[in-house]
Amino acid sequence: MSDKGTRQRPALHLEQIAAGERAGVVDEAELAALRASDAAILAAHPAAAVAAEVERRAGRRIAEARANRQRMVWFGLPTAVAAAAVAIVMLRPGDPAAPSGEPSVLGDMSQGEAGDGVRIKGLASHLVIHRQVGEVAEPLRAPARAGAGDVLQVSYVAAGATHGVVASLDGAGVVTLHFPGEPGGSTALRQGGAVRLAQAYELDAAPNFERFVFVTANGPLDASRVVAELKTIAAFTDATTRPLQLPAGWAQSSFLVEKVSP
Repeated sequence: MSDKGTRQRPALHLEQIAAGERAGVVDEAELAALRASDAAILAAHPAAAVAAEVERRAGRRIAEARANRQRMVWFGLPTAVAAAAVAIVMLRPGDPAAPSGEPSVLGDMSQGEAGDGVRIKGLASHLVIHRQVGEVAEPLRAPARAGAGDVLQVSYVAAGATHGVVASLDGAGVVTLHFPGEPGGSTALRQGGAVRLAQAYELDAAPNFERFVFVTANGPLDASRVVAELKTIAAFTDATTRPLQLPAGWAQSSFLVEKVSP
């Protein structure tokens, strides 16, 4: 075998021939060089140290994999917690921690039922009422407390309902139509948050309460029917909470203002 052939033989082939894993002949010089190389590698990298390093790296990879799984779990957890918190706020609208910008949706609802007795869930059509105090509009929460002479600004949130009627019943049995402006007027509602009625309402000296009612449907409503129903319940002792008897498909919500002495 020539020197040229030996130099061109790959080192891997030499090791395989020396180990009997490959056919070929290795001369003494090649074998001595190979043994010296192996000895140098073992001296620089003892078998025990190599094994320990392999075990350390394998353990680190396992730990990293576990940490990644834990991060995935914890990254997903705040979303679930936030959803639960939102559910608590919506289910407890009267909680003192609730925002004070508007009266709560469920807190404004009397009975919280549609005209056919079906419980309304989620965001429902409702009323928002503010009391004018000087230059400030003070938001009220139902049941609110107010007195004769207080000026109230009534707004509605259609929440998808296309038509509605707003009326009120006071402790003297008097019914006032707030929207539409007259019984034969259009009952079409505007969407996009709280919509203020054209005129504010000043409470008179009627005793006990003023119950504002918002009746909604997905078609034109007969405002005179709502007024008649309010007059019907006026004689009952539970007039502040008694639901109106309305056609199927009509929904109702209420906002109660309790009258207080000046």
